[in-house]
Amino acid sequence: MQTETIYEQRLCAFIDILGFRSLVRSSLNRPALQRKIRKLLREVKWAQPVWERDPPLDIMEAKSKLDGAKNPKAEAIRRANKYAADERGSTFSDSLILSAVLDDHAIIGFITSLLFLSQGVAELGMYVRGAVCLGSLYHDSDMCFGPALIEAYDLEKNANYPRIVFTSEAYTLLSQVHSTGTDPLKAYFRMDFDDKQFLDFLNQAAFEISGPSRVERMSDIRSEINKQLTASQVSDDVKGKILWLANYFNISLEEAPIEGINPLSIDILNTL
Repeated sequence: MQTETIYEQRLCAFIDILGFRSLVRSSLNRPALQRKIRKLLREVKWAQPVWERDPPLDIMEAKSKLDGAKNPKAEAIRRANKYAADERGSTFSDSLILSAVLDDHAIIGFITSLLFLSQGVAELGMYVRGAVCLGSLYHDSDMCFGPALIEAYDLEKNANYPRIVFTSEAYTLLSQVHSTGTDPLKAYFRMDFDDKQFLDFLNQAAFEISGPSRVERMSDIRSEINKQLTASQVSDDVKGKILWLANYFNISLEEAPIEGINPLSIDILNTL
């Protein structure tokens, strides 16, 4: 009888893209919106681990050759397969599961993917709500299950605001990992008013790790939030989410001002 567990200790993120279903329903006779949805889905796909999307075998082979490997091509394939197993991604409907083994390289890729996803979706007027847990998980290219996924799913479904929160165990682990040089990953987290740690995807350091220009992306994100602030009809549930986003945007902008980008005015929403 086999008694060895198939579970690994992994970080597990369950992410939901808010407003996705209503967007799809309203796209039937709107080709421009259909293209926007396609772009959004590609953003989700791009947030999956680079090793699953497009392993840069030529680059890895060249590096293996410089490192003195006897068979650089075989070593490049071995590394790519390892990285793909270390950081996994699965998508279904409007949800995304990401996981990573407890290895610095995989963890950095995991956080980078979450930052890229949060920023890219926000530019399109959508927002993510999710949770990251540390625990037992089985995740391969075909399936994902385990106690860590159940915990992350339950936390996400009970969340109120468009943010990715971290359990205390996950945050403790992540805060000890260094991204580049001596920069700790805890630079990409923020404590919210309810004492929960969440992914601080709008701070200046977060844009540096995810790549594209902060100025352009913050401008696009501000424009999308402002559209929702000035919408003619807003339900109480949606109103709370938009207010949270607007306040978070303003705090991030106040901490690292950008010339030509002004804070959002939330007074109009408060009067609705």
